[in-house]
Formats: sequence, structure tokens, C-alpha cells
Amino acid sequence: MKKLTSIGFVIVILIYGCSQNKFTTFQLSHLRDTSFYFQSDLLHPTLLEISINGYSDDSFLVNNIRLGGGNIDTVLKIDWYRDTVAINLKRYKAITGRLTFNCRTY
Repeated sequence: MKKLTSIGFVIVILIYGCSQNKFTTFQLSHLRDTSFYFQSDLLHPTLLEISINGYSDDSFLVNNIRLGGGNIDTVLKIDWYRDTVAINLKRYKAITGRLTFNCRTY
């Protein structure tokens, strides 16, 4: 019986933890140096996941990680230990582009 209680507790924790991961979405139709901020729903996040889709004519930086130009469909996973999330975009060499950022914390 004790083993069943432990398994039930783990299942409840997993369901609660997974239900906290909602996406926050930002869209850019013109590339420019900018920052996005949002508040994490988790009490103590440890990982930031940024899914980036769209197009850029050349390289750009997201939180100091350089991404090449062309069609973009990538996921960045970054250690993150704060409640307030900051996404920093720098154009680097890019001039035009259209990007969608889907972000969440774990």
C-alpha cells in the first residue's frame, strides 16, 4: 500500500508540474534590437525554452546566441533561475525578417 501511495504522489507532482508550462508568444514583423519580458508561472524555474519560427535575411542574436539567416525553426534551451524572464534580440547583421517566439519555463 505504501508503494501505491508513493506512485500516486509522483503522478500528482508530474501532472501539477506539467500543467504550469504555458507558452508566452511574441511576434516581430520588423527586426530591431529589442527585449521581451514576462513573468514565469513557476515558483522556481530552472529552464527557459524558446521556440523560434520565421524568416530572417541574415544572422541575429537571441540572449547572445547567434542564429543564422534564412528560414528559422529552432528551439533554444537555456538555464534560467529567475521568475522574470528576459528575451533579448539583437539584429546583428539582419535587416529584415518576421519571427515568432514561443517561450516557457520549466
